[in-house]
Amino acid sequence: MKKLLNALGVDRAIAYTLLGRGWGVLSGLITLWFISRYLAPAEQGFYYTFASVLALQVVFELGMSYVVMQFASHEMANLTWTAGGILEGDEKAKSRMRSLLALVVKWYSAISLLIVLGILPAGWIFFTMNNHGTNVIWQLAWIWLVLAAALNIFITPIFAIFEGCGRVAEVARMRMTQGIMGSIAAWLMFAVGGGLLAMPVMNTVMVIVALFWLWYRYRMFFKELLSAHLPASHIGWKTEIWPFQWKVALSWLSGYFIFQLFVPVLFAYRGPLEAGQMGMSLSIAMALSSVAMAWVNTKAPLFGNLVALKRFQELDVLFFRVLRQSALVIMLGGVVLLIGDWLLVNMGSAIHERILPILPFALLICTVVINHIVFAEAAYLRSHKEEPFMWLSIAVGLLIAVITLLVGKQYGATGMMMGYFIVSLVSLGCGTWIFRLKKSEWHENQVED
Repeated sequence: MKKLLNALGVDRAIAYTLLGRGWGVLSGLITLWFISRYLAPAEQGFYYTFASVLALQVVFELGMSYVVMQFASHEMANLTWTAGGILEGDEKAKSRMRSLLALVVKWYSAISLLIVLGILPAGWIFFTMNNHGTNVIWQLAWIWLVLAAALNIFITPIFAIFEGCGRVAEVARMRMTQGIMGSIAAWLMFAVGGGLLAMPVMNTVMVIVALFWLWYRYRMFFKELLSAHLPASHIGWKTEIWPFQWKVALSWLSGYFIFQLFVPVLFAYRGPLEAGQMGMSLSIAMALSSVAMAWVNTKAPLFGNLVALKRFQELDVLFFRVLRQSALVIMLGGVVLLIGDWLLVNMGSAIHERILPILPFALLICTVVINHIVFAEAAYLRSHKEEPFMWLSIAVGLLIAVITLLVGKQYGATGMMMGYFIVSLVSLGCGTWIFRLKKSEWHENQVED
């Protein structure tokens, strides 16, 4: 087993991330049982559409957390952690890290307020207009969920800073704990008849776990960093962050149309039953994607460090090894899911009625495998604090949005997934061309330290 883990490149950070993702997959299956047992099909549609509408927070977040992680990783090239859990090293880099922390606290305070003022009423209007004559009581659950999500997103950039500072394993372990505690709370809510309240309860518990972790483990980090006498060296939002952020923001906004538009469109056109099938299927597919991306995401801060130090040969060796390992994982996982889906169909399982039919489900899984390569290439390029995939992301997002709106009403999930699959093939070809072009351009005249 140790040899297998070494061959797959499973280090401490990946191990904790995989445990968290593995728990996510397992808890997802258990949650699937609770949903099928305690929620009516129409309620299932509301449950997953809640998540898709709430994902509109990307409009306000503008990719800031990813940008924060990259900037922190570049500053961390000149800093180290002490045994007491504080940063030491170049005072200019430390001052810039403090400036980054202060900036994101202000930014995300505003975002949290905008989520409450924007998404809460937008969702209320959407669900009121598209309830399809159901008697689902969703109002309290929606209000509570948005408030809990606003608190969650306020904390998000702080974890991004810690990840950029190399604390990937610790953050992954905390997120695993969040997942376990949140899932258990949701199951208890299902069991006592709480219905749709399970989702906001889960998010609330996750906020509590995160706040306790920050206070217990890193209160000295915050106290020392904020009180230290450092030179006045700041990260300028307009001059440094925004030129990178706006490109990432457009890419992330495009991602909403790629991943989150399917469920609301089906909800509006064909009702909560089909929307629930799509939502559950997307949850399964995204769980597979997140497991494979653990290899890439846990190395993203290290990619940034190597770029800052101009150690490009070492960067390439690491990246392509991670890409091979993660691609193997997602392909094997995809095969397992498709076999499992085929077995459910042949067994006549009632669970299969809660997910997509076998053809659109197979198209979805194949598309997730294709997209993994593009996501990995994007992570490599973004470690340079650049976003050359911006126009590709916009084009892909618009294409998928148009196809979804055009075919959703008549052809449902099958038409949507066919369009998604074809566009993703084109995206893979264009993305790989951009990756090779920019990699050669950025590294050609650079000399390693």
